[in-house]
Amino acid sequence: MTTPESVSPLSPPAVAATSSKFDKAVAPKPVHVDTARDHFESILFALVLALLFRTFEAEAFVIPTGSMAPTLYGRHKESTCVHCGHRITIGASDELNAESGLLYENARIESAICPNCRGVTEVRDALAFNGDRILVNKYPYELGDPSRWDVFVFKYPEEPHINYIKRLVGLPGETIRVRQGNLYLWDGKEEKILRKDDVNKQKVLQIPVYDDRFAPEQLLKTGWPERWAAVKKTDGKDGVAGWVSEESTWTQDTKQRLFEVKGAQVPGLNWIRYRNYTPNLAEWQLAEQGEKQSPVPRLVTDFCGYNTYSGSGREHIEALAVEEIDTGEFWVGDLTLSCQLNIATIGESPQVVLELIEGEFAYQCRIDCKTATAVLFKITPDREMELASAACGIYGPGSYQLRFANVDDRLVLWIDDQMVEFGQAAVLNQPNALSIPLPTTQDLTPAGIAAQGIDATVSQLLIERDIYYRADLTEHDFRRNDQGRFRRDLARYLDRPDEWSRRYLQEAEMDSVEIKVTEDGYLALGDNSPRSRDSRLWSPALQSVPRKFLVGKAFYIYWPHGVPFMNNGRGYTIAKHRDTRGRVVEDYPKYTAPFYPQIDRMKRIR
Repeated sequence: MTTPESVSPLSPPAVAATSSKFDKAVAPKPVHVDTARDHFESILFALVLALLFRTFEAEAFVIPTGSMAPTLYGRHKESTCVHCGHRITIGASDELNAESGLLYENARIESAICPNCRGVTEVRDALAFNGDRILVNKYPYELGDPSRWDVFVFKYPEEPHINYIKRLVGLPGETIRVRQGNLYLWDGKEEKILRKDDVNKQKVLQIPVYDDRFAPEQLLKTGWPERWAAVKKTDGKDGVAGWVSEESTWTQDTKQRLFEVKGAQVPGLNWIRYRNYTPNLAEWQLAEQGEKQSPVPRLVTDFCGYNTYSGSGREHIEALAVEEIDTGEFWVGDLTLSCQLNIATIGESPQVVLELIEGEFAYQCRIDCKTATAVLFKITPDREMELASAACGIYGPGSYQLRFANVDDRLVLWIDDQMVEFGQAAVLNQPNALSIPLPTTQDLTPAGIAAQGIDATVSQLLIERDIYYRADLTEHDFRRNDQGRFRRDLARYLDRPDEWSRRYLQEAEMDSVEIKVTEDGYLALGDNSPRSRDSRLWSPALQSVPRKFLVGKAFYIYWPHGVPFMNNGRGYTIAKHRDTRGRVVEDYPKYTAPFYPQIDRMKRIR
């Protein structure tokens, strides 16, 4: 189901967004500010900033829907998972008539699936918040041309009186291919992957897969396996892809959510690995009933937590039950691994290894903790190739934040938020760019950390994935039913990578679309690909945004929603919703007070 998306003006400024079911937004955790003075100064700063930039060719917009989530949030609900404590943020614009702002009669979002543990949390009574208020600078596009990856506001080509907001991915005259989740520039002979040259932009576009700080304790008590475990590689098929659980040098502290290694005097690498044991709804129900199960790991998919809600009102809300929610069927191989490493002691040949799997390839970053050198490797079953080396910031004992990414055919390492400079050698020039990478059983355990010659702890383990751009077909394309069947088949094979790969190859064209950008146009896609009505879905003659329709570049979130406090964190009702028949909805506050500002979300838009 697709619905329109629009960006409308505020008063006195203007509002930006798209009013579509395919445009939802996600909100991060709020940070509490302690003093009244801090509150006042933050609000004053936001108002002054808005007035200042209005003077200098800037305009304010409100994001009503979530097509740009998680970068920008539309109207949404927030809650906390009852199973693991992770933050839940889901789109809620489906409840409202976009033009009147009134609630649809009998349309209410009621349940959500946690993006971390996949458990269900009831959210009917959760507060709904308006979308981000942002500043859009018109000046850059008056003097120069837009850049690829800009978040920009423009007039919708099919209805130019409506403003949209998307990410600019295609430039005039280009041919862009959306294939297997990535974007490629096609010149008629070869493809070139379009990567984010600004690695900081890449960082903010990563979507959480699993945060080990928020483990579902009750599920684990039923016998469900931990996703991270100390393991040993075997030659057989036991465990996950030959990795068998075995605590020896590594031990796990499930209370503090950390692993400890005593390896300063022990030779050889010892591993902990992530196994993607994501329970589905049926498995959650069996666990809650106390039934014994034999859990299986699955491939990492394009699961989008912002979209995983259900409710009442079929004509407005796509999923009437949690079983109908789209939980992702496309394998995502572009991953990022993060952790906190605390080294207590180093011995002989001290080393830490970070590994990411993508199909037939393993990519490793080996860090020598004595010489402070990081070396990148590309490994296949037949050979091992050194790609690059560079000095890094790990000098013996100490505390280090590590982040290793394999995204858009490029390896990136950050240590304490500082990128290690490997240069062009970290760019993966795949020999067969037009080939289709496919998952193997190794992708069921796609990340690992190894250590030798050190005593240390590893905590704050986090797996993230890159945006997966879906090759959705327009509503009038006769192949839409075939595409739906193809996707349902893929969802059934997520625990069997070989079968998933076989089925994918049969109709790989269902996950590929090619768009020609006009000579004076630009291609626009939403960050929330499953719920964005963008260039992919517009009529073929109007898939490009003409230069004359550009409004400006979105550059700052100056006011996310306020965070209520008092009354159990809900504040006190100062206005209630009304439905489309004009009736007051007594159990659904529209605005509450008091509240404090989300300082951590007042930031530059990348």
